[in-house]
Amino acid sequence: MKTPQGFKLERNGKPFRLRGAGGTQYYDRLKEAGGNTVRLWSAEYAGPLLDEAHRNGLTVMLGLWLEPEGKSIDYYDRTSVQAQLQRLREQVLRFRHHPALLMWNVGNELDLAKPNPELYSAMNEVALMIRELDPAHLITTSLANPASASFVVRWAPAIDIISINSYAGFGDLPAKIRETTWTGPYIVTEFGPMGYWEADKSPWGAPREQSSAQKAAFTAVRYRQTVIADSNRCLGSYVFFWGRKFEKTSSWFSLFNEKGEKTLLVDSMRYLWSGKRPANFSPSVVRLELAGQRDGNFPRLSPNTSYPLSAIATDPDGDALTAVWELWPELAPESDAEERTEALSGYISHATAQGATLRTPMKPGAYRLLLTVHDGHRGIGTANIPFFCGSETDL
Repeated sequence: MKTPQGFKLERNGKPFRLRGAGGTQYYDRLKEAGGNTVRLWSAEYAGPLLDEAHRNGLTVMLGLWLEPEGKSIDYYDRTSVQAQLQRLREQVLRFRHHPALLMWNVGNELDLAKPNPELYSAMNEVALMIRELDPAHLITTSLANPASASFVVRWAPAIDIISINSYAGFGDLPAKIRETTWTGPYIVTEFGPMGYWEADKSPWGAPREQSSAQKAAFTAVRYRQTVIADSNRCLGSYVFFWGRKFEKTSSWFSLFNEKGEKTLLVDSMRYLWSGKRPANFSPSVVRLELAGQRDGNFPRLSPNTSYPLSAIATDPDGDALTAVWELWPELAPESDAEERTEALSGYISHATAQGATLRTPMKPGAYRLLLTVHDGHRGIGTANIPFFCGSETDL
């Protein structure tokens, strides 16, 4: 609803500011941190997660997955569009009365393709279908480019609220939204560290990943610039990714590791959401070097050769830190970012929290060294260095 102070979201007649996360795990930890909502990208797997969210007092922005144009659907083919609409209709009928349901999210980053009025028309048809079957819940769509909001205004007017997925550009969203013809409220449905598509890259195409401490600081600044500073139009946001997800690396977007140990970004979000500090802060890797070189140097090393590793890690609570050093093969730049790889064994020795020794593989190629420090109280810090093993002729 619109008030003299700006746009406000209400739930059960009370103001409801979105303090959310996208993910499928640790909903109890989200509630404990001060969160109140989760985002799911598809209703196809949503049943148990809606129930879990409700048990933890959380609401759900529930995705209705529209196929991206050119993947498995032609939006000029009315038969295919109607079949998709029918599939989504059944999902709306299934979940429209679930007590955790907050709103519907029609599609994700469909605007990555060239603007097509037929695609937005199909989006509008879905929104009209929802409005007919479930007038009690609002409807949004998640865009990758703020400028695409103008296409929604023109071709999908049944959408109630615009949502944006944003990473490096998160802090610029208020200005970017105002450059469009959209005059209503907006939500940030994904935000977090700098994306691998935005990061500096090595000569062989490997992106430079921020440390977990850098991610926390980077995200907090942009959260304040957008979610807090533009609160009269921004209804809230969803941090990405609440859980563990392999995307480019095992740590890029993961706020937790496979054991449920948290990174500093979880602590940062807790403070931003609730103003409360955690009982125990996660540690930080403040310096990581491979053969005397840092990540921005993108080291080139010789195959089957020993090199020193060194690190400086700190813990705000003074906890003794242990370390796990890992060597990973680098995904090729043209690979699917979610094409999971596995850590290589047998290449790192004499490992401590201060350093180790790396024996490089005999096979030339791109690799990544990952350090994770543990504080013994369910907190971790991460950092990594991409490097190339071999000569320029091996690139």
